[in-house]
Amino acid sequence: MSEHKELKAEWKNEVEVKTYKQSDVAKHNTKKDNWIIIHGKVYNVTDYSKDLPGGLDTLVEVAGTDATSAYEDVGHSEDAAEIMHKFLVGVIEGASTDGGSGGGSKTGSRSEAARSVVVRRHQGSQGKEAAAPSAQSRAELAAVAAGSAGLTVMVNSYILPFLNTHGFFPAVHIPHGAFTHGFLTATASLAVAAAAGATWLSRASKEKSFSSFAAHLSTADPSGPFQPKGCLKQSAYQQFRLRHKEELSDGIWRFVFDLPTKYSILGLPIGQHVAIKTTVDEHSVVRSYTPVSNNRDLGRLELLVRVYPQGLMGNCLKSLDIGQTASIRGPKGAMRYRRGMIKEIGMVGGGTGITPLFQLIRAICEDKKDSTRVSLVYGNRSETDIMLRDKLDAYARDCPDQFRLLYLLDAPSPSWTGGKGHVTKDVLKEYMPKPSPDSKVLLCGPPGMVNAMKKNLVELGFEAPGAVGKMTDQIFCF
Repeated sequence: MSEHKELKAEWKNEVEVKTYKQSDVAKHNTKKDNWIIIHGKVYNVTDYSKDLPGGLDTLVEVAGTDATSAYEDVGHSEDAAEIMHKFLVGVIEGASTDGGSGGGSKTGSRSEAARSVVVRRHQGSQGKEAAAPSAQSRAELAAVAAGSAGLTVMVNSYILPFLNTHGFFPAVHIPHGAFTHGFLTATASLAVAAAAGATWLSRASKEKSFSSFAAHLSTADPSGPFQPKGCLKQSAYQQFRLRHKEELSDGIWRFVFDLPTKYSILGLPIGQHVAIKTTVDEHSVVRSYTPVSNNRDLGRLELLVRVYPQGLMGNCLKSLDIGQTASIRGPKGAMRYRRGMIKEIGMVGGGTGITPLFQLIRAICEDKKDSTRVSLVYGNRSETDIMLRDKLDAYARDCPDQFRLLYLLDAPSPSWTGGKGHVTKDVLKEYMPKPSPDSKVLLCGPPGMVNAMKKNLVELGFEAPGAVGKMTDQIFCF
């Protein structure tokens, strides 16, 4: 009974929390009567489709069952939990409800694994090799190297042993305190300091809007091991100050938020998104958005959002005054793109669904070492609805062997010379890659479009995705 009282206190809007058996929940397994179990709690999600990316069909696949595993696999499950508070109807008899979102223990074990990294030191006459520092150790050493004493520690403990054991000074024994040792220490220290200064100047010069970059910019991998730690937190919302807002076209708004410092990076892996939380009429509202800025854009987080007349979050963002803050956390999501992950990627986007696709397109086209080929079919109602058109056109123009682009409009103007109509199976057959272990198709847009694309792609030979998106899926739905 005490457990039930705690649940009642946690979900203040609930009048009564009942106890059910799994067999009771199994009876509610249709589109019009859909109950699921998550961490021992029972939810009536019949009316949840409007808040669920992917639509009602995703929930129907797990109707009447324990959906905990599927729920944990999705990238923004914690956001769904916050939205789903009002859908709680009870608990499963004898089940533990301590699981929460399930993320805590996983995060803890990852942190323990990170702390267990060991860097071997040079062993001198024993002849054992000095290991190159791990990615984590390099990051720690970069911080230590901020002062001259730190540079000396870094050189003595890591750089000189590594150079010596890898053949740079094979015949030279370097006694501690000798002139040679001091000379090499000073030289290496200056080299490290110069490299750090060059890196700082390079980063400082990049504090611009994402749209000001050349369409084929050669830079370091924005999710590579040498990036400083990002300012986002997965487990906690933080306040980010609104710097700028503007309406780019009818209903499409650009919002720019400040990061903690002008040299901070977001720390967002390519393909992932952030969650924004607000309160409307005493109810918590959470929505996920994919930034169009990335880790190369220092000190800023940029969003493109279509604001609908009845959209709760969009109108809350639009009503923010410059200097006010929004509650943001992340990164979140099942997709984590890396260079060379796949040879060919097909993309189908609709409306604001272009933002996660653009994030990958930008990363690929601005990295000269990435040979991934991308084809995008982007559908909208009219020309004014096309988001990020200038950048997409620039990538298609400057990277013709790598990026292929087709716009489709439902209601084009008489002067429109691009594609017309809906995305059909024939369009997919022409623009998407052939099904293979080296190809993948990414979908993002209205649920009706996404479901139709999945059906057509399966008929073309792609493997059908599961109820929740996984990176291994041939058809991945954001």
